[in-house]
Amino acid sequence: MKRHYIFASHGTFAAGIRQSVELILGAQPHLHTLCAYVDENEDLTRQVDRLMESFTPQDELIVITDIFAGSVNNEFIRYLYRPDFHLLAGLNLPLVIEMLIAPADEPAVQLIQEALSNAREGMQYCNQTISGAHCADKDF
Repeated sequence: MKRHYIFASHGTFAAGIRQSVELILGAQPHLHTLCAYVDENEDLTRQVDRLMESFTPQDELIVITDIFAGSVNNEFIRYLYRPDFHLLAGLNLPLVIEMLIAPADEPAVQLIQEALSNAREGMQYCNQTISGAHCADKDF
């Protein structure tokens, strides 16, 4: 079984995330993108179906979309029945880097849970975080 990642977004956000990931980690041959609504003649349902048909039933897919319950996410929800298919929402750079640097043999569910937890911790309101750190330094 080969694990593939799909980044899917409204517009070119997914391609931008991929470009940033590859700038940091190097080429990622098992990473695929779907940029919806870039070509007005492209139907989103057909675009998703065509991408999904490019994988074998033995492939494990981790799909990360930009917005939960958005049109892109909704199109992938149709594939939740597929074995070894995992759908996440909230595409962001810390999340995907965490997933891509994890050991390849780590079970997908464990990988996803850990990456989501760590990505949440990485989201900070820096004004408050730094201010709190300065207060702590003054207490010593």
